[in-house]
Amino acid sequence: MKGLVLEGGGTKGAYQLGAYKALKELGIEFDGIVGTSIGALNAAFLVQGDFETMQDIWLNRDYRSFMDIEEDFYEKYKNVEFKAKDINVVINLMNKARKNEGIDITPLKNLLKENIDEEKIRKSSKDFGLVTVYLDKKIVPQHLMKEDIPEGKLVDYLIASSSLPIFQLEKFEDKRYLDGFLSDNTPVGLLANKGYDDIIVIRLSNDVAGDKNLQKYADLKLTVIKPSMVLGGSLNKDKDHMEKLAKLGYMDTMKVFKRYDGVKYYFNADFIYDEETCFNAITNIDIKTIEDICKILKIKREPSLRVLLEEIVPQLGEILHLEKEFTYKDIFYSIYERKLEENNIDVLNLYDFSKVIDLVNSKIEPVDYDYENNDNKPIILLNKKEKNEKAIINKLLNDFKNQSLRKMPI
Repeated sequence: MKGLVLEGGGTKGAYQLGAYKALKELGIEFDGIVGTSIGALNAAFLVQGDFETMQDIWLNRDYRSFMDIEEDFYEKYKNVEFKAKDINVVINLMNKARKNEGIDITPLKNLLKENIDEEKIRKSSKDFGLVTVYLDKKIVPQHLMKEDIPEGKLVDYLIASSSLPIFQLEKFEDKRYLDGFLSDNTPVGLLANKGYDDIIVIRLSNDVAGDKNLQKYADLKLTVIKPSMVLGGSLNKDKDHMEKLAKLGYMDTMKVFKRYDGVKYYFNADFIYDEETCFNAITNIDIKTIEDICKILKIKREPSLRVLLEEIVPQLGEILHLEKEFTYKDIFYSIYERKLEENNIDVLNLYDFSKVIDLVNSKIEPVDYDYENNDNKPIILLNKKEKNEKAIINKLLNDFKNQSLRKMPI
């Protein structure tokens, strides 16, 4: 069975709106959808078949639909994240909540009561589940599928799952419930325990701890969609920010499913520049280019293809900030992306990679590199490391240009 897991993360949940839109366009259907916190709320709308309402809430409602707070308070705290960098701010807000001075989420409760159709969710052929916890001298996890939730209490449990410890907390069924992230923010286990073996996870963070948590499901077919950029604050409901997150979710998902190419940027899938073509471009680099790069990197070996593969390529991965398991295609695309970055070209757009190559080829400048002084004269405003990197990138681009890649056979 095929399932969808939606991670928690406050208003970062707009990312999942765009990701799910892409999955819909790709024709992917699910037998069950589960989530934690905001992921549980999004899952509920999707299981009841109400993507349009979910979209309206994310893109057309401001923070006042979620929280009853003053605007200056919102502006002060909207970019708070539940991470180490904001720990003092979060502790301060939690202390306020303990004094019953937490953020009032009455608007969110009303929004859910008006728009969640418990009967539809219960009658749906799709499984639905959520995670919350309650306090009883210790944190007691509650991992619940819809059949485990008492009749008429679904909205209450959705609120429980998304009750951050900075919110005003009310007792429910004589228990004080808190956000499910305190137990499992990415509840793959809810579906795995029901026999699901093909699961897509839409994360709202790119942290190592979250990735490590998913490793225990190595026996499943797990496809993970995660943000390629930092999503910002957990309370930020600004319209332009919501639109940006939704667009990013859509584009990241298309890239995961190979409809878009690129490493940091997004390009129409261009099968001209596949792994083999990119490998050939890199391994066909002129020996003089290899020699020049060896001088810049202070590699003392005789220039050769072996030196290129054993020493230069690994260092290119570091220069381009690639993942540990990078490909030659990653290197090739990232070299051109570096020029887009230098010119402050917007990342969140879809580009034609062939046109990018043509544009870079028409603009590329020859590099005047003083090897003795380790100085790249045309870019004196850069530091030594940046000069070295720019010189290497430009030399590679000039070499690729000379290879006339576009005329290579597909």
